[in-house]
Amino acid sequence: MKNFKKMLALALAMVMVLAMSLPVFAQTVGTAAEGKGSITVSNASKGETYKVTKIFDATVTGTEGGAIAYSGTIPSGLEAFFEYTDDAHSNVVLKKGADEDALIAKLQQLYGDDTTGGAVSDGTALTFAGLDYGYYVVSTTQGEVAISVTSTNPNAEVVDKNTTTPTASKTVDDKDVYIGETVTYTLEFNTTNWMGKGEEAKQVIKYEIKDTLPNYLSDVTVTSIKVDADGNTETTNDQTALTTTQFSNKKIDVVWADEITGSNPKAYQNKYNNGAKIIITYTAKVTAQANVGDADGNRNEVTLTPYVDNGTGTPEPWNETFKDDETIKTYGAAIHKVDDKGNSLTGAKFKIKGLTVTGSDGQYTVSDYSDDADAELGTELVVDADGYIYILGLPSDITLSVTETEAPKGYNKLTAPETLNPIKMSETTTYSTKTVYYDANGKVIHEEATGGTSKEITANYEDLKKNANVLKIVNKTGIELPSTGGIGTTIFYIIGGILILGAAIALIGKKRFAR
Repeated sequence: MKNFKKMLALALAMVMVLAMSLPVFAQTVGTAAEGKGSITVSNASKGETYKVTKIFDATVTGTEGGAIAYSGTIPSGLEAFFEYTDDAHSNVVLKKGADEDALIAKLQQLYGDDTTGGAVSDGTALTFAGLDYGYYVVSTTQGEVAISVTSTNPNAEVVDKNTTTPTASKTVDDKDVYIGETVTYTLEFNTTNWMGKGEEAKQVIKYEIKDTLPNYLSDVTVTSIKVDADGNTETTNDQTALTTTQFSNKKIDVVWADEITGSNPKAYQNKYNNGAKIIITYTAKVTAQANVGDADGNRNEVTLTPYVDNGTGTPEPWNETFKDDETIKTYGAAIHKVDDKGNSLTGAKFKIKGLTVTGSDGQYTVSDYSDDADAELGTELVVDADGYIYILGLPSDITLSVTETEAPKGYNKLTAPETLNPIKMSETTTYSTKTVYYDANGKVIHEEATGGTSKEITANYEDLKKNANVLKIVNKTGIELPSTGGIGTTIFYIIGGILILGAAIALIGKKRFAR
């Protein structure tokens, strides 16, 4: 048939996409003398399995370039697409008007998942040699790919249209942090050995990984770099640990292919399976440069850039990068020292269990924090001229134990610790109002909401002061109780007791004298 001959003449250059594996037509023909051909997958991906399955036999009449005739039994399921031209089944042709897209889909269905007994690629071109002339399907375990035939020569070349797209993922072990905390970031990258499609596909030679590593992170240390062969991190027996490489200028290069010795032009062999996953973990310390209470928090981005072989001899960056980011947040807390009428008091001093800070005169930034039950009292904090203490750089999911170490002059010192919770300053407080309408007799006839007003608490000392969650610690005047550790009223009790005893003795003596 005309369509069938056209399809053969174009080397069946059809693009097929299948989620799990993709068959492709491959025509292998050779000279009449040889009677053998080959199929080469020029960009076979390391670790993937490829298999060729012959659908029809082929014969070539005359010398090289002669007419090609296909014969054999039409496989079950393909009867709607092929037919015999004679009773001897010596000639098989594509039916007139057959839907080629539907044929491709049917071949995918019948042969796409069949790679049993196939060959596993080592990352170089994969050749199936010594094939009898025929009409073949090439199937592979390669996910999300397409393959097309690009040659009708005896040594046919198949191009794996690798369309697997890399991805980047970044996570952190704690998103709610204090300044001075060491956090662990995990970077995971799904990879591919080839970028692009078909004949335009480029082999990946290395992956460049960049991390923004902002100023709010210090002491950055890479603890692990691994390549997981099957991309499934739940199984670890297929992981390769790379020599730990620290970030250099905020980037790490992972070599993905080695040059094949003696190749000219330069050729490469991939080191790792297609679809392998790169896993990097690193630790970093949160510094005082962190945004405190900011609505956007502290965002840290990572990018993955494939470097490919463009035939220039030097790997060049692909035209697309893959990225992800992670955000950590830190918050603040405030204390207001007042009397029993709500008036601000000065001169008070406090210590918080496990908390070390820097700063003075009421304004402090966390330098370290320990939630250990046995932690000692930390840095002494002094209220400012308005009776406030502000602390920036705390996680919001903790409860602090605050001990007063010195009370304002003339006031009693607290006898027990107070509890303080950091404030999520990036949260929004919303309130609404309404208008009420009355009739002539004062009866409500209608109520109408007038909307709301929102205010975002930002990371500064004035907003901490205004926040309703500020801890008010009250001191009272009056006689100090003995439990505070001072002598208190003890001396008065002693003197009073002596006076009463003396009066009693004098009274008894007077009565005796009167007798």
